[in-house]
Parts: sequence; structure tokens; C-alpha cells
Amino acid sequence: MLTIKDINDYFYEINEGLRQAGKKGEIIIAGGAAMAVIYKAREATKVIDAIFEPAREIREVAETMAKKYDLDGDWLNDGIKGFLSEKLKVEAYREYSHLTVKNIDAEGLLALKLTSAREAGADMDDCIFLMKHLKIKKLDELYAIIEKYAYKNQQTLFHPSGL
Repeated sequence: MLTIKDINDYFYEINEGLRQAGKKGEIIIAGGAAMAVIYKAREATKVIDAIFEPAREIREVAETMAKKYDLDGDWLNDGIKGFLSEKLKVEAYREYSHLTVKNIDAEGLLALKLTSAREAGADMDDCIFLMKHLKIKKLDELYAIIEKYAYKNQQTLFHPSGL
């Protein structure tokens, strides 16, 4: 598991890798990493779901780090890119010399979690946490967020209990 400290240390190390390569980069985090570092909703996450540029250089640094720290090969992955729309809003999280780390805002993150259609485990807990954070009490408020941020073909909603 990647703790909040691990995640921040790894961002710093990615920055150093980019600095050594003479490149500047950006990582936009979502998923469990955002739930941990931004919202403090959990202590750790299995992987960092993100989109990042320059992809090749960041992947190379991540692969080196995976070997160095005995991390899963996909500890930093861009599997969320199929769920992202240009409507999502991002906020600054950390700025390093060669790396900017941003996160998807709470509404967008909730839309991502709801449209990923994974009912079990942490996703459900994350949705409930974000709904409380955003003070959402009605189902139509959830649908409005999904319509606002997700493409039509992604607008499938699993139903978090409590509404």
C-alpha cells in the first residue's frame, strides 16, 4: 500500500527524475491517491491513478522506482484516461521544480467514481465520503454531477446506499 507520505515522496522522486532528464512534467491524480492526499479520506491506496505528461519520461522514472522500492509495475498508471472528459476541473496540489501535481476537483472525482461502476470496496466508501463532502442528499444531485462531467456513453451510475 502507498501511504500519503509514500505518495508525496514518490512525487518528489519523479520530479528529480524529470530534472535529471531536463524535462518538465505534470501529473493529475484521481482515485484512491486523491482520496488520500487531498481529502484525507483514507490512509493509503494500492496505486496512483493519474494522467501524466511527458508520458514516456514519467513511465521510465516510475519503472525505475518500482524496481528500487519493490512496487507493483502499475503503481503509477493512466488507466483512468478512458473516463476523463475535458469538462473535469483540476486544482493545484504540489509544485516542484520540474513537476506540477494537480487533482481532479471533488465533483469530478465523484463523477469518475460513480461512472467507473465498481460497486465493491473502497469506491463505494469514496463515493459516500465525497457525497458528504459535497453535501449531496438527493439522487438527482448525483445525476446532475454525472451529466455535468461524464460523456453520454459513460453515464451509468451504480447506486450508493443511503440515497
